[in-house]
Amino acid sequence: MEMVKVVGANLRAARDHRGLSLSEVARRADLGKGTLSELEAGQRNPTLETLYALATVLGVPLGLLLIAETESPTATTLVARGTEHAELSGQAVDVRLVDRTSSGGQVLEIYRIHVRAGKRYASPAHRPRVVEQLLVHSGTLTTGPASAPETLGPGDYIRFDGGVDHVYAAPHVDVHGTLVMRYGEG
Repeated sequence: MEMVKVVGANLRAARDHRGLSLSEVARRADLGKGTLSELEAGQRNPTLETLYALATVLGVPLGLLLIAETESPTATTLVARGTEHAELSGQAVDVRLVDRTSSGGQVLEIYRIHVRAGKRYASPAHRPRVVEQLLVHSGTLTTGPASAPETLGPGDYIRFDGGVDHVYAAPHVDVHGTLVMRYGEG
């Protein structure tokens, strides 16, 4: 199933599960009701920023909106080919979900991340008990809590609380890395 249809079905299921109206979710996510309706119907491509806002309102990890239920792995070995998962693009950042797994009350989502040169993304806080871990493969990245971001180069790693406003910025060249989102119970 194509990503836009998967996302639409998952948005609707998450909204129904929480007993929220289309109007209420749209209002909380600062979206038009028509936009959310088109997203749920699989008739509109979401941006990264829009899906993060919706995931926050619905209290679900971003990856839950991106993966078809039938895709949850049951085998102990998973090979994820670079072209198998759809890329989700935003104004400054593109992500590709590589894997999503849960164990012991935690959900781990692994993404390939690309931050475009000269761009900055200010991410609002995710729900509580979200930890972001990022390993830079190439380029120079400024990231971390908005109040105290760090500048990282190839091979550098950072772990920070995703429950606070944070930033991703690539001042000069494109940045590529691996992002792990760790969601605790709650």
